[in-house]
Amino acid sequence: SFSLAAAGQISFRASDSYENLIEGGTAHTMVVDAGHEHLVTRLPRGYSATVANETQSVVFKENTGTIAITMRVTTNSPGVMPDEDTLRSFALAANPGAAVLQVSGCATGYKPARFVDTARSLDPARNIRTRHAFVACPEGMVEFMFSAKDQDFDKGRVVFNLFLSSFRVEIIKEQVKPPQ
Repeated sequence: SFSLAAAGQISFRASDSYENLIEGGTAHTMVVDAGHEHLVTRLPRGYSATVANETQSVVFKENTGTIAITMRVTTNSPGVMPDEDTLRSFALAANPGAAVLQVSGCATGYKPARFVDTARSLDPARNIRTRHAFVACPEGMVEFMFSAKDQDFDKGRVVFNLFLSSFRVEIIKEQVKPPQ
């Protein structure tokens, strides 16, 4: 799947791939070429991926449907991690009616990220918790988000952290053709 860049967007193309593991076997990966960045992350076992070119995102869903992780490429804040208040406002804009529980740091396979946890009440008996992680990349931020019911959040958080630890960024070098 391929999408041309619109205003405020960079080129975006996502595809499935496989990598050989040092310990043997292969890992299913999603490769996203966004602008001059080559973004790679492993699909957790038991997850499938759906590419949404219009929002420059990939949604990874657990086969049971209880947990979904979204990876979105943005042109926000290229090369710089925004301050905590800005990250809070991004997370709250994505989760109207939610309250911020905490803001902290987390690891990725690329460089440290920041995350914002929010909670939103659907009704007196049901709450949705969301972790919104932000990774500063040269051309903009990559945002990762997962939401789950209270009782599924801790299980999902473990998968989300493993997912982030597999995320890496490589810069695509321009191919310069030698003069003829």
